[in-house]
Amino acid sequence: MKKKCIFYDVKHSNNSARVRLWLMLQGGLDDHIQILTLTHADLDGGGKLVEVNPLKKVPAFVTDNGLNLFESFVILSYLEDRFGDGRFLLTNVEDRALVQLFVRIHDIYISSPNCTQPNFSHTQGCMYLDPYPTPYTPERRTMPDPAVRASKLKEIYERLCWMEENIRSEYMVGDRITHADITWYPTCIFMEILLPYVFDWATIFHEKEHFPRLTRWFETCTNNEHFASIRDDISGVLKKQQRDGRFDNVRKVARDNPDLKWKYM
Repeated sequence: MKKKCIFYDVKHSNNSARVRLWLMLQGGLDDHIQILTLTHADLDGGGKLVEVNPLKKVPAFVTDNGLNLFESFVILSYLEDRFGDGRFLLTNVEDRALVQLFVRIHDIYISSPNCTQPNFSHTQGCMYLDPYPTPYTPERRTMPDPAVRASKLKEIYERLCWMEENIRSEYMVGDRITHADITWYPTCIFMEILLPYVFDWATIFHEKEHFPRLTRWFETCTNNEHFASIRDDISGVLKKQQRDGRFDNVRKVARDNPDLKWKYM
């Protein structure tokens, strides 16, 4: 039997979801790629994942030739080169550059801590990482300083403002899906659920006063069955965690520190 590539996935990981979304949109790769769905317990325990990604993070990927890959941008670049047909790549050089800029802003300023040491966290973590250890947040991932959390929240708002100014059309860069949309959409589901619930923002991506262009973009993507499936996956987990009180500690941080800015819309 032909050896397959292996994709290590976590259902509600935004960076895993962008790889899963690409696979769904591209289609026809079941004979080439096996998907192994992990839990957070698998991440903390390590196991086979550590052999693929010593950072114990997803997504991770093993090619059919045995090359271990991690970092979603790298995995997607490999998939595009190996299995892609160019449908997500634009022809105009400036359009392609803008797509890459959207992706880089996401990866550098929102979704990555750029440091593997304890208590360094990505910007998006301000929405859900606890201030002290809990079953959801191990000690190494806690965010104890309210001022740091508030600064990261401001970063999210400022990057959203930049996107609102630079989005081109119904999709981020033009009239069809690119890696900009595939990258940002799963992360925006976190924002859709958590920014109103945790920090009392307006219903982001469902209002037209603050971010009308992003609202149109989000609606356009959600009308696609594959984007909608990713939204169901992520929002389903987040809403269950919400019911279980997962985000209550972060809400308390905001309530207990009214001198810091938490609400931007």
